[in-house]
Amino acid sequence: MFKRLLLLAVIALVAVQLQAQTNAKKAPKPRYTVSGGLLGALNLSQFRVTDGGYVASVDYKYGLGYAGGVWLNIPLNDVLSFEPQAQYSSLKYSLKSESGIIKQFAGTIQYQSYPLLFKVRASEKLAILFGPQLDFNNALKNDNSQRYFKRNFQAFSTAATVGLELFPHEKVQIYARYFAGLNDMKDGANPNLVPRFFNEGFQFGLKVKLFGKKIMPPPPVVVAPPPPPPPADTDKDGIIDPEDKCPTIPGLAKYQGCPIPDTDKDGINDEQDKCPTVPGLAKYQGCPIPDTDKDGINDEEDKCPTVPGLARYQGCPIPDTDGDGVNDEEDKCPTVAGVASNGGCPDLAADLKVAAKSIYFVTGSDKFAYPKLAPQKLQYALDMLNKYPTLKVDIEGHTDNTGSAKLNKALSQKRADAIMKYFTSKGIAADRMTSNGYGSEKPVADNKTAKGRQDNRRVEMLPRWN
Repeated sequence: MFKRLLLLAVIALVAVQLQAQTNAKKAPKPRYTVSGGLLGALNLSQFRVTDGGYVASVDYKYGLGYAGGVWLNIPLNDVLSFEPQAQYSSLKYSLKSESGIIKQFAGTIQYQSYPLLFKVRASEKLAILFGPQLDFNNALKNDNSQRYFKRNFQAFSTAATVGLELFPHEKVQIYARYFAGLNDMKDGANPNLVPRFFNEGFQFGLKVKLFGKKIMPPPPVVVAPPPPPPPADTDKDGIIDPEDKCPTIPGLAKYQGCPIPDTDKDGINDEQDKCPTVPGLAKYQGCPIPDTDKDGINDEEDKCPTVPGLARYQGCPIPDTDGDGVNDEEDKCPTVAGVASNGGCPDLAADLKVAAKSIYFVTGSDKFAYPKLAPQKLQYALDMLNKYPTLKVDIEGHTDNTGSAKLNKALSQKRADAIMKYFTSKGIAADRMTSNGYGSEKPVADNKTAKGRQDNRRVEMLPRWN
């Protein structure tokens, strides 16, 4: 509670200082004489029950009371005024909850209250209020069966209050303020020993001004201006200043007294600039560095100024290292000439297929049927593997469906391994090849005919470039 009051007070003081500084810079404002009148208000009040770390067994809620009185406003300067008030004020205390053997007070206490307010004028329509309040306990009325008396509560107490007021200098003024008691309201005869009872609440009211005046400042003295001096020509360009758009810089009449313009601010005036709206260089007669091939890279930075290209290749097109018509970014074999249909790599599939079909094995075995001829049949594939270091080959063995599927698959694997073993014996790295036996799982012809079964008994060598 006290932190809030302190913060509001600091805000009020800052407002005073800012308003004073603002008034010092502005024209004089109206002054106000001493004023005064009547007020009426509603009070929302309660006891705030506390005692440090002690958790009280009683809780109050806001009750509705009323107040009436008089006020007197005394200006201290253009921003700050002092306003004492005298109020007949009734505060209502309503219980929200209670426990324990002591029946708590619920009812009304009538005070003679004297708010001593300082009023900060934030504008003609708003003021900030803050200050102390003195309260004298006049009478007490109980709402419940427990009998409390005036002597059970302090005869005199104080509070701090802050608030806002609308239309602070009009005939009718509206205000709202928060007040927080600074004294424990218990007196020695109060049956409560530990809890402490502090007044807390809000007052919302109307004030009616019965006297007081607004004093308007005298009108400013208007001094007649001296007669105008004769027309001057400050820059001596033959164009008088009233007609000269650049009166301090010599210029030309066709530019209304200004120098030849440089619209694009490139240091080359528009009469000599072939590109007057685009910044450029003197060696290009005021135009930007050209981009002959329109690729977004100027000719001074473009290594291929007449051929559109890319910045990452310094203005040149994407290179085609192997000259096969497939650029390096799309070419899977950028250093080996190939064909576009094969991703820029050589198309060896057909030749390898022919070479593979010429390999025969002994029936039921992984031994070459013609050991002396086998190297000749495999030489083409070996030459390609040596010629293209990035070439890889997948070797597949296949059979027809005659006999056991398990034995067929094992036999096809051994035959694929035999070809791979031959290539490794000739210095080809094993990680450039794979060997797989599929038995009769991938027929290419009908196994119901002798011709179909012959076609299905085969070895395939499939090129791969990745």
